[in-house]
Amino acid sequence: MMERRSAHWGLRAVLFAVLAALLTTALIVEAMPPSVRKTFAAPPPAIHHKKGRPGGTNPKTSYGGSGVPTVPKISDAFTGSITEPQVGGGCGFALSGQVESAPVGSCTVLEIGDSLGNDLGWGLQRQVAPDSGLRLIQLDKSSTGLANSGFYNWPAELASDLREYHPQLVLISLGGNDEQGLYTNGSAVQFPTAAWQTAYTERVRELVSEATASGAYVLWVGMPNMQQPSYSQGMQLLNSIYKQVVTSEPNATFVPTWQIFSNPQGAFQANAMVNGKSATLRSQDGIHYSYAGEDVLATYVLREMALIYHVQLAPTNPEQITGW
Repeated sequence: MMERRSAHWGLRAVLFAVLAALLTTALIVEAMPPSVRKTFAAPPPAIHHKKGRPGGTNPKTSYGGSGVPTVPKISDAFTGSITEPQVGGGCGFALSGQVESAPVGSCTVLEIGDSLGNDLGWGLQRQVAPDSGLRLIQLDKSSTGLANSGFYNWPAELASDLREYHPQLVLISLGGNDEQGLYTNGSAVQFPTAAWQTAYTERVRELVSEATASGAYVLWVGMPNMQQPSYSQGMQLLNSIYKQVVTSEPNATFVPTWQIFSNPQGAFQANAMVNGKSATLRSQDGIHYSYAGEDVLATYVLREMALIYHVQLAPTNPEQITGW
């Protein structure tokens, strides 16, 4: 009987010791600053989200095939003046001065935007190899843009993100919610009047110059063709503003996606052949990308990044439109 009681008390002592250790750890973590507490509690994933799919992933759907797509040339990327900031941190990105592709090294890429930016970020999460040298920080927020700064102030948010993450590249994809009026100098102006375009252009310039002033490059990914014709026309106007601003700012590049997601006649088409197999590229709303469309977009953007910044960078499972 005494042996059985001793065994029970020994087991209880061990359990009490474990419980005490857990309580002590919890108190220490709670006392830490939020940024430290997040790191202590669990190592951050490769991609962080302000808003989006839980964990940044979707149930995988079978799209595409095993065909080997060709690497597209940069025919529609537009780069502004080059001053070559000191990107630092061992990052191999460079807009000039490199004849051959260099290793990526260690580069932090901050990806921001709206729900279409989320689509790009989710595709990049799947296509960026863990050993690529890229640290991808995805901080998109759905339903946001530059028109309604009262709902979400992207320049203010970006300033905070730049201080926290010190990226070498800021990847921007937004505009899907910006076909709306905005307030400027205390007055409301309607989309797409001349006054609206002037005010919106300045907001785009503020965001770009804020990022480049921190020493980062900017890669602005344009809006795609949309199913609704009037909505699509608005996207063309926004793309023209993005291109105009980016090509007038140093160390910034505009990469359009219109030609990637338009059929040979230049029209919106939701389906295409991807790696030789039929796939759906866009969601039923005629705006967002499907799972396959996200991978096609991410494949394209990563290849553009490799060519623009002269680094050795390739998608892990490239998906490319091979026919319509």
